[in-house]
Amino acid sequence: MFNIFVSFKEKFIFFVNDVNLNNINYNNNLNFFNYVFFFENSFLNIYKKNFLYFKELYLISKADFENLKKKSNEEILKSNKYCLEDFSENLLPVLDSLESTLNGKFLKIEDLLEGIRLTLKIFLDVFLKKNISFILPKIGDIFDPYKHLAISTISCSDKTDNSIVNILQKGYYIFERILRPALVVVNKV
Repeated sequence: MFNIFVSFKEKFIFFVNDVNLNNINYNNNLNFFNYVFFFENSFLNIYKKNFLYFKELYLISKADFENLKKKSNEEILKSNKYCLEDFSENLLPVLDSLESTLNGKFLKIEDLLEGIRLTLKIFLDVFLKKNISFILPKIGDIFDPYKHLAISTISCSDKTDNSIVNILQKGYYIFERILRPALVVVNKV
């Protein structure tokens, strides 16, 4: 039993600065147990303080994370809800132009066509602002399944195989993503 306490004394001597452990009378068990009790309490107090400190840090970090998660979810919901606001604002002049065209009394058909051309120009300007561009294949181009959608095929011997013979509808990009592929008729020999 005495050897255990001696090793205990050697391990925890750094906890006591003001007590000279070399002067302890080891024959007096009561005195020695008081020192052991002092070591145990010092050791437990340090662990208890560290535990409370790290528990507080954990709770603060957890609360900060929960607040960040709530705020991020709110921002995502808000961005999903209002993502088309800017695009819609840019489309309002197109709507106004179309309404004025329908409500207008045109004496000449040329005036009506000019109003439609101006409306189309406004609409195309909105597309340019929002990085929406056209997929405009040419007759004779090779069919690209990423940009084109073949509606039908025809067999024409004077055209190359897998080439575009007719364009039914142009396609659109938004940035580099395809909104709608161009609708085409393809030659198959």
